[in-house]
Amino acid sequence: MRRPITLVSVAAAAALFATAALAATGTPFGGATTSNGVLTLVSDTGDAASANDASGATLTGTGVTTFASIATLSAEFNVTDDDCSGGSPRFQIQVQTASGAKNVFVYLGPAPSFTGCSPNVWIASGNLVGSTDGRFDTSQVQTGTQVSTYAQALALVGSLQVTGISLVVDSGWAFADKEQTVQARNVKVNASTFFEPSGPKPPTSGLNPAQACKKLRSDLGVEAFRMAYGTNGNKKNAFGKCVSKTARMKSDAARTAAVERIGDSADRCTERAESDRGKGHAKSKQHGKVKGKGRQNALAACLKKFA
Repeated sequence: MRRPITLVSVAAAAALFATAALAATGTPFGGATTSNGVLTLVSDTGDAASANDASGATLTGTGVTTFASIATLSAEFNVTDDDCSGGSPRFQIQVQTASGAKNVFVYLGPAPSFTGCSPNVWIASGNLVGSTDGRFDTSQVQTGTQVSTYAQALALVGSLQVTGISLVVDSGWAFADKEQTVQARNVKVNASTFFEPSGPKPPTSGLNPAQACKKLRSDLGVEAFRMAYGTNGNKKNAFGKCVSKTARMKSDAARTAAVERIGDSADRCTERAESDRGKGHAKSKQHGKVKGKGRQNALAACLKKFA
């Protein structure tokens, strides 16, 4: 897989990270446009213009301070021209190191190659924070770490200040027609959601128990899904427990409504757990103790309440 373009020249000014006091804002750059709340990202390297060789959107005002403070990172995306390839589409998180600003890349699409995205289908990434596949590329910070899990990325850059977050498409060069086009919506960073489609939501077909649980696992992310539904030691019985629970609902329509409700509640749980962790750490520091599993326990309890 080709090393992603850094886009410093395209987004240097726009990618300065706003303070938490500012409203969350998604600002398109390069060849990106928006329509009815949906972001369209184009990388066209086949024409004479260079402005649309890459595109993206900077995401500011999220309240993120360090890499470790990112609790939710997700997007719904739709590849309308060609495929995922060449490290694109991706989240790009700029962190401040002792040697200057560097980027952490978080790839969208199916692991391990992050290619083979179904065309003209909206794909929910689920929460990428906590992902156990190697979609985190921290090689700008430390050579040889192109394929890292979230835990490995956290260990390396968790304490570093985040100075910018963006969603990027720049791999038109990888295709015969020299163009890659990806739409994005409902992009989430912690409690902030960017590019929400305007107007009424499109109708959603009813979900049977297995479909409902697959969507919940995708929307929540594997770790949060296991916290919500798992009952044994390693929580790996979560899917079966979820299917059993949703099967008792009255209809497919009721299951579909429940999936949407639980997804919205999970965002609130994440925000609440982060807030509780901050309060707990301040209190523990005062008494000389730190409760390392405070956030995880708070998140699990909240998720189980809504699931």
